[in-house]
This record gives sequence, structure tokens and C-alpha cells, in this order.
Amino acid sequence: MVTAYGEPARAYHNLDHIEHCLELLDEHRALATDALSLEFAIWLHDIIYETRAKDNERQCALFARSLLMSTCPQIAQSVEQLILATEHNAESLTGDSALMADIDLAMLGASPEAYNDYAAKVRREYAWVTPSKYVAGRSAVLECFLQRERIFQTAEFRAEFEQSARHNLSRELAALGI
Repeated sequence: MVTAYGEPARAYHNLDHIEHCLELLDEHRALATDALSLEFAIWLHDIIYETRAKDNERQCALFARSLLMSTCPQIAQSVEQLILATEHNAESLTGDSALMADIDLAMLGASPEAYNDYAAKVRREYAWVTPSKYVAGRSAVLECFLQRERIFQTAEFRAEFEQSARHNLSRELAALGI
């Protein structure tokens, strides 16, 4: 696991991101129904990360299910579903899936300085993409989040991060020239 998260191309999706997610889970543990499954999902949700792929979350979910079926079969399916919540394509998640998605997206609502650092690291992960294609792709992602009625699924994360996330996303769009 350390090897996967320590790959040189991982500027953001590395052990620092996992640590941040685990800290957020600790802070919001009272919201969790199955904290053990959430911890496993956090550890495994970016274990496979290839910026040229479109199915990283699905690959991570399959990896997690396979791994856990032999060691912790009672939580394998729930961990798989929690990882799939990090695809961020559903706007109405509930329960632990909502908490998982919010934990993964919390960086969007970080301080402007921390967000700028995050955005720069994401750009480094996509260094192989030409500047014009990166701007187009990144802008589409940012606009997709901004068009949502709400970025965060849980009331607690909305209260804590929604406003600053919208500000950060708008600032990055402006910086990209959009």
C-alpha cells in the first residue's frame, strides 16, 4: 500500500491525502454508521490511480472487494460501495456513502492557500496533458461541481466547507481563464 501511494507521479493522491481523510473521519466519527468500513474505504479508495484511466474508482472498488473477501468478507461489499461513492457522480448519497464522498472532497473547501497547493499538485499529476487540454478538462470538472445544488452531501460538511469550496472552485476557474 505504501508503495502504491508513494509512486512518484502522485503529487496529491498519496499518503498525505489518506492521512487527511482519516483525520476527517476521526473528527466526524459520530456521523458514521460503520466506521471500520469507512476506514478501509479511505485506505483503499485511491490505491489504484492512473491519470490516463477513466475507471480508477471502479478498479479500486474491485481491488478492495477482492482483498477483503479473503480477509474480512463481512465488510467487503460495504467497502466496495463506499469507494464507488468517490466517483462523485451521484448528487444524493446517504449515510456512510455521503460521509465518504464528503471526506474525499473536503479539500475543495480548504483555506485558499491549501486549495491552491492542492490544485497545483493535481496539475502535476496531469503533467502529461497539454496546457490547453488541461484547462478544458479541469474547467469541466470544476464547473460540474459548481452547477450542483450542493457539493457536500452531509449537513455537517455543507456547513463547514460548502461556501469556501464554491469560492475556491470559482477562483481556480478564473485563474484558468474561464
